[in-house]
Amino acid sequence: MKLEVALAELKGVRVALAFPPPAWVAPGVGDVLLERLRPYFPTLPVMLVAVQKHGVRAHAAFQAQALVDGADLAHLPRTTIDLDVAPFPPDEPPPF
Repeated sequence: MKLEVALAELKGVRVALAFPPPAWVAPGVGDVLLERLRPYFPTLPVMLVAVQKHGVRAHAAFQAQALVDGADLAHLPRTTIDLDVAPFPPDEPPPF
């Protein structure tokens, strides 16, 4: 499964953002996806976001919506990761 991701600083907090289909930005399926993403960003909080016409919807294990409110996430540089490929070795930085 391939997924677009970005690193950003939102309200002074550096976070990893993942952009799955909007239906996945919710409790349940979103929590499963967050667990799959954690090994790829071991030192950062991870959140799922869906950029919509009328704002941004977010889901995470913390109050993600407060961080994304008012943020312009549509123009962040994104990269694609493949969740079916093992994360990077601990001594090797991610390629983005």
